[in-house]
Amino acid sequence: MPLSWNDLTCTPDKEAIDALAASWQWRIGDAFTPLLFTALGDMFYEADEGGVFWLNTGTGEVERVADNVEGFNQQLREEIADEWLLPPLVEALIDAGKVCGEGECYTYVTLPVFAEGEYVVENFNPVPAREHFELTGSVLQQLDDLPDGTNVNIDITH
Repeated sequence: MPLSWNDLTCTPDKEAIDALAASWQWRIGDAFTPLLFTALGDMFYEADEGGVFWLNTGTGEVERVADNVEGFNQQLREEIADEWLLPPLVEALIDAGKVCGEGECYTYVTLPVFAEGEYVVENFNPVPAREHFELTGSVLQQLDDLPDGTNVNIDITH
């Protein structure tokens, strides 16, 4: 069965979006409008100063992907969307029984900023979007100023 748009995207509730805004403020600031959330927990947003950006919540990277929303929407219909949405991985996750429910997205067992953090089925699980945004934002903020190759111990408490 072919993937649907709903398989490739996530629709977080207001609480989850508020959690993203708080947990990722250090990286994206306060002035943004969410446009699209991917099943893998990334966000595409329009910045108030202009431009459309991709927040990769696995690496903490922000990349300008379009000058405006119209340009972004055009790119969603092109091959670049495969790089952004990773349909083969999402299909493999669904085939493995890892299916996101309403308000959920996939999160990493090991973030891709670590050598072991691969884009493979075993490294993802569905979780509430709020949990994903809070966890990734917090961990990546703590790692932000560390040089590559630094050994770290991470203590995650709920």
